[in-house]
Amino acid sequence: MCLRTILLGISTGWISLCGPVPARSADPATTSTPWRDDGKNIDVTRKLNEAYLRMPFSREFEGVLDDCPMQLEWSVGPNLPRAWKGGVAGFVGDELVLAGGLWMPGRLNSAYAYNVTTETFREIPPPPERPAYTQGACDGESLYIVGGRATGRRVFKLTREGENGWTWQDLPQLPEAESGGRWVGTVGIVPGKWLFLVAGHPTGTPAEIRTIPALPDYALRLDEPTAAWRRIAPYPGGPRAVLMSAVVRGMLYVFGGSYPEPTMRKIHLELTGKAGFASGINAPFNGVPNYRDAYRYDPEHDRWTALRRTPFPVLAGDTIVLKDRYVLLMGSADVRSHRVGETQGSADPFWRGYGDRILCYDVEQDNYSHVGVMLYGVATTEWVTDGERIWGFGGEPAHNFTSNTENVLQIATIKWLP
Repeated sequence: MCLRTILLGISTGWISLCGPVPARSADPATTSTPWRDDGKNIDVTRKLNEAYLRMPFSREFEGVLDDCPMQLEWSVGPNLPRAWKGGVAGFVGDELVLAGGLWMPGRLNSAYAYNVTTETFREIPPPPERPAYTQGACDGESLYIVGGRATGRRVFKLTREGENGWTWQDLPQLPEAESGGRWVGTVGIVPGKWLFLVAGHPTGTPAEIRTIPALPDYALRLDEPTAAWRRIAPYPGGPRAVLMSAVVRGMLYVFGGSYPEPTMRKIHLELTGKAGFASGINAPFNGVPNYRDAYRYDPEHDRWTALRRTPFPVLAGDTIVLKDRYVLLMGSADVRSHRVGETQGSADPFWRGYGDRILCYDVEQDNYSHVGVMLYGVATTEWVTDGERIWGFGGEPAHNFTSNTENVLQIATIKWLP
């Protein structure tokens, strides 16, 4: 019964009925690295969040909610076996599985299971091919990888058999038009029913360069053995990549993202010295504008609905669903953030990351509140919850000590407010 309610909490966001699970954390003295000081940064994050509590969110942004339903208390777990970003993570049974993405150094095709009780990692069979940057989802029983920078049309499903048995199987491939594959799109899952693929960038060119129209959006019926991927109503935001999405009450919610503007990007490259200038001045958004729009997709009616826009651009992050009502938007890559540590190649005595602020979207009020900041501002991080704690594995910082990947495991305990 206990495991069943935990899995229910994963798929719906409900809190487990088994009672609170004591928060565990590693000793920051053992997890700190030459480029970051976890112990000091836990204190820094606590103070930053205390400061944000002194200022109503509506003083910064019009029309938002001042009362957030929760607070997060941060700690760290053991460092990942290797630095990682851009993959898929989720509970499969009672372990957290990490697969796909970039395992650095070396860009290995690896997969690991993390035991939240013993706080240990163990290696498990990797995907049949190395997906590199990919998109995927997890429903508490299986983990799905859809396409990726190196896997073309292939779609994989990972299931667990017994204590140590893991099986990867091929699902129906994406349509033939996807022969080159895509990355930095978004995938959502309605357990046992739907798997969605929305937006993204075609493989073979950098995400900062884009000249083709919006990619098709697809859905796969999981409850029909002979089903194939079919096109759905086009995503209203047009061409877009590094979006953030979540499934709540059987519907797909999609937020933000970015898309290059050719003239802006050309100007940016000129001003940063790549076409004769040496000023180092950046064009707006580095020539890749970021977005605030949000939409909800109803699969039963194949229809998109526009939602309230986010207070600031959100992209390259992940989401967490709680109580089948609240969507936490974990971070934004629109700004820089700093912590105690170092940044390779910089005279600034800081660990440097991307946006670290967390928004809470309430599907019932169609509005946002401010949760605070995360321990580290990393992008393309995989965040997972059991309804009472959240785990964030690795991600992309704005430093190059590990080829722009991190090995940190961020942990937060959820404190619900009256």
